[in-house]
Amino acid sequence: MIAAGMAVVVAVPSFLLTRDADAATAAPARMPVAAADCTAVGLTGFDQPSAGSLEEGSCRTFTVARYQAYLARASDADNRTLASAVYSSSGNLACAVIWCDLGAGTYHLVADPGEPETHTAPFRATVVDLFGTGCGSTAAQGFSTPYRGTFAGQGQVSCQALRETSGRYQATLPPTANQPLVQLVQPQNARMCGSTPVTSVYGCAITIPQETRMIVVSEDPRDSGEYQVALQRTTGPTECADLAAGVPGAPGSVTAALSGTDFVTCLDLPRGGSESQEILTLDRIEGDGTASLSVYDSLGNLACQDANATAYQQIGCRLGNDRHLVVVRSATGSGTYRISQVTGISANCATPSSVAFGGAATAGSVGGSGDLRCYRVPANTWVNLSSAGTAPAVRWFDNEGGLHTCSAVPCLVRSTEAVVTSAQPATYEVDTWAVGFYYDAPADCGQITDSTAYGFGPLTGTFTADDRAHCLSVPVGFDDDFTVTTQNAVPWVINADGSVVECAAAGDSWTCSPTPQQVNSRRALFAFVAESTGPYRVQADCATLLCDEVNYWIANSPTTEGRYTVTTGATATLAIAGAGLHQQDTVWLSQGGTKVAPIVIRSVNAARNLYTADIDFTTVAPGDYDIVGTSYSEPNRTFTAANQIVVQAPQLAVTTKPVIIGQAITGNKLTINAGVWSPAVDWYGYQWFANGVAIQGAVGGSYTVPLSMLGKRLTVTLTGHRAGHRDNTATSAAVTVVRGPAPKATTRPKITGTVKALKTVRASVGVWSPKATAYRYEWRVNGTLVATTTSLKLKKAWAGKKLVLTVIAKRSGHYDGRATSVTVKIKK
Repeated sequence: MIAAGMAVVVAVPSFLLTRDADAATAAPARMPVAAADCTAVGLTGFDQPSAGSLEEGSCRTFTVARYQAYLARASDADNRTLASAVYSSSGNLACAVIWCDLGAGTYHLVADPGEPETHTAPFRATVVDLFGTGCGSTAAQGFSTPYRGTFAGQGQVSCQALRETSGRYQATLPPTANQPLVQLVQPQNARMCGSTPVTSVYGCAITIPQETRMIVVSEDPRDSGEYQVALQRTTGPTECADLAAGVPGAPGSVTAALSGTDFVTCLDLPRGGSESQEILTLDRIEGDGTASLSVYDSLGNLACQDANATAYQQIGCRLGNDRHLVVVRSATGSGTYRISQVTGISANCATPSSVAFGGAATAGSVGGSGDLRCYRVPANTWVNLSSAGTAPAVRWFDNEGGLHTCSAVPCLVRSTEAVVTSAQPATYEVDTWAVGFYYDAPADCGQITDSTAYGFGPLTGTFTADDRAHCLSVPVGFDDDFTVTTQNAVPWVINADGSVVECAAAGDSWTCSPTPQQVNSRRALFAFVAESTGPYRVQADCATLLCDEVNYWIANSPTTEGRYTVTTGATATLAIAGAGLHQQDTVWLSQGGTKVAPIVIRSVNAARNLYTADIDFTTVAPGDYDIVGTSYSEPNRTFTAANQIVVQAPQLAVTTKPVIIGQAITGNKLTINAGVWSPAVDWYGYQWFANGVAIQGAVGGSYTVPLSMLGKRLTVTLTGHRAGHRDNTATSAAVTVVRGPAPKATTRPKITGTVKALKTVRASVGVWSPKATAYRYEWRVNGTLVATTTSLKLKKAWAGKKLVLTVIAKRSGHYDGRATSVTVKIKK
């Protein structure tokens, strides 16, 4: 409960809620003028002349007796709504728009409160209790029967109470000048529609089911006249005519006449009469007017529209099978319109004759306005139409249900359904050539994998009735131009943004300016469309310095060492790495900035990153050299690859390897046969090895084998030296050190002394060759070993038995030698 005399301050946004967009600056929080300067004004009733007169001044004072929704409007001499604000008796901002919720008390209406200068021009203040007496009633089915009223004075305010106080409403005004202000209000809620007026295409929802009124405020500069408001409840029963469901080839349609008087009509799409995708067509069949289509769902929400008023328009909607409301609004002039609906588009999509790039066309026809045909295609398909008469249009739905129209054909249809429509009956042939979204590997297209720095081609082939175009994925840069010459082919580019552009004719050639994708790599698609069946040829040359974002350069050597090493005195063929290379580039060998020898380019690989080149080093001295080049595309600019070639002297050649001479026996002296070298060697260096390990000090042309080498593998490495040549080395085959032969007795050993029992005999070793370094003895009696000493005392028991001596000769590094004396009988 609010006591009498108490003012209620309502905080609202500081803007003027009018149809016009000329609101003044925001109202200040404190009243900018003195209350004493305000003249008093009374409240105005519905359908009554304004209680306020047109007077000079900046403000008016008024008093309200209860907390309620009010209109507090300032208007000029032409009845245009001025920016204004309402301030409480204490000077605080109470309302910054013309629709206000105010408590009981005294208020001040200030015109143009946000302006730096105080308003002085005459203005009229109109203050209305929006829930006062005198309000009429309307059924709010205005799209079929608009509400018509009259006004008898500037600023007059009318009221119509709604019979249904729930759901969503939308008000449409005739396309005339001086339209009234229209607002829905509820008790203590003057701005129930928020910042979106009920006259917008979105309408206004009643969220609290209580008394709701439509307030109409005249903004006509005349003193009297008529006005119309079509207020429609867009939820629940609408009393609109039904629009029958149609399918491709048989659209559902109705006709409606619209004018400045009959300016809006509505149609019901009954539940079950639509599917996931619809196309609605508005076609003026008589008159000069323009109109627009809007579709609302069963909750009254705007589902789809084309706000641009035209004589012919199509909108695509994703509706589902619930009830929907179609609204047709007149914008200019008058005319009779056919409104058509086609649903079940996906279910009635046909399979075209071919989706291969260049494949056969599909013949078709449409019956005229509202009719269509649908073709199921891979996503991102080239679609082109040819027709002898009226050219049909190509359309497609995006993932959100929006309907797109190709501005020209051919075009890329981004969805899996291509729709053909026409305002007039038409027969046609349609090409549906799959492209795909990824130009790195497009469907049914060739692919250039080589460098396009200088262009590509020639491409050749043959067009047939079923193969009328070829496409090609080409790596390109962002600012590339190509000069294309063709025989029996028209070049097109398919760009990253989905545009399909015919190359510009330039005399006997074409200029193609592709825009590449940035997915994985920079690629665009070229399409070559047949002029007739038969052979074709295409050659594309880069029209800029270098295409495909390539810069000319010469790289490091592709060898693992990072440089080229060659021998003076001969011609060498080298592989020189780089980028943007051309057969007609100029390349040379340089040292210290001086050109030394030309480099002759034999060939360039397809990737244009490798020369095969010849260089004559016959007269080039040993040293380090640069490779310097200038590009065929930019001959005034050089590129230097520093220290890329090492020229060295010729190396001695080994024709026959060295050989170790002599037996590898301990104690033997081994020598070397140096083998055959070319040219002749000035001198050799030697190094002997045992089991691959250098023998310290063994650096001469011979080597005496010590005992420590027994069993090891000996080799010798020779290093040849000659003035003006690089050294070379050669290693002999290995020899294994073995033992020498056993010493042999040239004179047999003897038993010296009296061979008689109890006597002592001695061993005489005889003579050995080679000479032994030690001996060992074996004495045997009747074959039994009895002693290993140099002498032997004969036992009595041995009398009559046979005695023999064996001498074993030992020599270092040799096998043992053995010799036996003459057998002697031991006497008693």
